[in-house]
Amino acid sequence: MSLDALRKLHGQTVETLMMELGQIAQALSLSEEQYHRMDTEMVTDAEKYSRETQQGMSIETMLEWQARMHAQQAALHQVHLEIEQATLLWQRTNTLLVEASQECKLVDRVLEQREITKCVDVARQEQRATDEAASRRYWSG
Repeated sequence: MSLDALRKLHGQTVETLMMELGQIAQALSLSEEQYHRMDTEMVTDAEKYSRETQQGMSIETMLEWQARMHAQQAALHQVHLEIEQATLLWQRTNTLLVEASQECKLVDRVLEQREITKCVDVARQEQRATDEAASRRYWSG
């Protein structure tokens, strides 16, 4: 595989990883917002439950409240797990992005070095040709 093709491949990898990272970050942000909304709702419901228990409530109402709060806790736990998974995925994808970016830079440096070497070789050849022409003139004149 040529260096240009390798550079193009790494560039595409970087672009793909950047898009994935953006999507992961967006999903993570949405999950965090959902978590905070659910947490706020749970606090509000807990306060309401506390007020109602002080006023007295039937067993059925108390069981309904407890079922509701248990469901909220389970849902909150699920969103928390989603946040943890998205965070890990973001970290892994970011690591891959950093590695791919470094590989791009390395290939770029190699390509630049090749170009410099090519220019130096051309300059040497031109200098040799100039030296030879000058030498021929000197010896023939």
